[in-house]
Amino acid sequence: MEKEFNLFVCCMLKMNERIVVSSPGKLILAGEHAVVYGKRALVTSIGLRLYMEFIEDTNKPTKTIEIDFQDTNRKYSIDIDCLTDSNPIEVQAICFIYKHFQMNNHIQLNIRSDIPIGAGLGSSAAFSVCLVGCFYLRTNTQMDRNEINQLAYQVECLFHGTPSGIDNTISTYGQSLVYSRQMRTHTDFRLKNLAIIDTGIPKSTKRMVELVRSFVDNNQQQAELVLNDIEKCVDTLIEQPDKIKDIFQQNQKLLKQLGVSNVEIDEITEKLHEHHLAGKIIGAGGSGCLIALVDSLTKQQLVDLFKENRIKEVYFVECGVEGLRQEEKFR
Repeated sequence: MEKEFNLFVCCMLKMNERIVVSSPGKLILAGEHAVVYGKRALVTSIGLRLYMEFIEDTNKPTKTIEIDFQDTNRKYSIDIDCLTDSNPIEVQAICFIYKHFQMNNHIQLNIRSDIPIGAGLGSSAAFSVCLVGCFYLRTNTQMDRNEINQLAYQVECLFHGTPSGIDNTISTYGQSLVYSRQMRTHTDFRLKNLAIIDTGIPKSTKRMVELVRSFVDNNQQQAELVLNDIEKCVDTLIEQPDKIKDIFQQNQKLLKQLGVSNVEIDEITEKLHEHHLAGKIIGAGGSGCLIALVDSLTKQQLVDLFKENRIKEVYFVECGVEGLRQEEKFR
């Protein structure tokens, strides 16, 4: 009898699943907002990643999810049959994917991230891609990045309404891409001395997207000119990367015309220009982060330069890193 019991326990343990994946954040080097309207954008993955650990436990109550957001110290225990719209959007996204894959067992999800939240660096996309990746690998032996990317876009829609799809695409595939709704072309585009300046000021991608849509709807002729000029910045950056400082400055002026800059961002970009450096909004704008080509400046020199501005953090990042991947360890 004891032997049979031990065999039963071993079989139960084999039924349990543990999967760990990670996915990178992103930078749109040129083409923000214009990409939503079918224009080209140049986007690159960065060496800041989100990690997710998926543990399926067949010995615990069915159709329940334990969630641990370790960076923000938020924990949730969810009964799928009792889910309400009052749950945070991240929790709703997890439950959406749980139901999509027709799960019935107890799931533990642990999440940690190097990517600042709400900073225009694709934190929600990295979350969406990792989420789909975990559940996908639970039911498939190999990753189909096309399928994962398509489903991750549906999750992104829960967060942002009608996003362009660029964030989940770069988090899924990695590297650098020339991207539009009609095309996706890998390019070996790399940059040195690229810094991310995190203002620490909260922003809403959804609100910025809606603001630009209102501008486009109410100023169609002017908006088309601005969007076309933003796309020209993308093409010039790819064809003549030595002009990147001028392109950054021009792209920033165009984004300001769309209404997604503000006083804090303008002060930072003007100070960069005064020191013969170039910077621009990344992501949706409305605060969040900027990127800057900083030549040989160190992190401390940048912090000192902006000591009178509202700066939360400065990151030096590698561009063009690997996309969604499996990991051996969560930590």
